[in-house]
This record gives sequence, structure tokens and C-alpha cells, in this order.
Amino acid sequence: MELIENKCKIGCEMGACKNRATKTIKFGRVGIKSRLHVCDDCLKELYSLIGACYVPKSIETANRKNNKQ
Repeated sequence: MELIENKCKIGCEMGACKNRATKTIKFGRVGIKSRLHVCDDCLKELYSLIGACYVPKSIETANRKNNKQ
């Protein structure tokens, strides 16, 4: 999956947003419709929603689990 700067004048594809898309999310190994065009506002909102659901574990916690005998 890649995040690419959008070069075309195309609308945002997230819901009822009417802004122009500035970024394109390119999915790997998918058919013809393998891109999602997103504006900056929708991308920031999506980022905050994902961040609220998935929090990465710290490195110290992962190392402690591996060192237990």
C-alpha cells in the first residue's frame, strides 16, 4: 500500500466530501479500481480514527516478554 501525491484534478471519494483530492492511496495486488483519492481533511480524520483504535506496543514491553524464562 502506498500514499502518493495526487497530480490530477479529482474529487475526494470519502463520503459526501466535496473537496479536491490531494493524496491517492494505492492498494497492492488489486484490480482496476485499486486507488482511493482523498483530501487532506479526510486523511487527517481517518488517521485520528485509526490511531484511536490501534496503538502500537512499546519496544520495552515486547523485549520483556521475550526475555522471560
